[in-house]
Amino acid sequence: MNTSHWALLLGALLTVAGLLALAAPSHVAPRIKGFARHVWTGRMLAVWALAWAGWALYSMPLEMLLPVRMWIPLVVLACIPLTWLWMAELLSCRALGGLLVLFPHPLLMVTRSHPSEWRLALVVFAYVCIAAGMTLILYPYYLRRWLDGLATQPGRMRMAGVSTLVLGAFFLKLGLTVLRA
Repeated sequence: MNTSHWALLLGALLTVAGLLALAAPSHVAPRIKGFARHVWTGRMLAVWALAWAGWALYSMPLEMLLPVRMWIPLVVLACIPLTWLWMAELLSCRALGGLLVLFPHPLLMVTRSHPSEWRLALVVFAYVCIAAGMTLILYPYYLRRWLDGLATQPGRMRMAGVSTLVLGAFFLKLGLTVLRA
């Protein structure tokens, strides 16, 4: 994927999320309110985050990992049920935080070589996602509180929907114009 593809992907995801928040707030509100404590969503996101982290760790060319590299897949497989058991409370929030920490790496690797200065919009977004992900891993109740406030106050839902839609449209415009390779 190149920088334009990343901008288009992020723009499409953000635009759809913003449109959903604006078009059907009564349908979206109970789902986002229940996200933090939904067991199977947390488990699936945790499996995805742990598998991605295990793959990243396995593929790193670090000398200190060479003696234990063959055990990394087994450690990841062992961590999945242990995570489900020991971190069941707000697991969705923690797993989402893990994914927010992991996904910017390929984005940052691609934007590094793009000549346009507008690539910095994607870089800033990536670093904001990393900071938000680290916060969610350590303090998952922040996301639960924020989602509860969002679901119970229609004005906040509209404001979040509009800002998400504007950011998504901005990334779509960047991907279709400036960041085209």
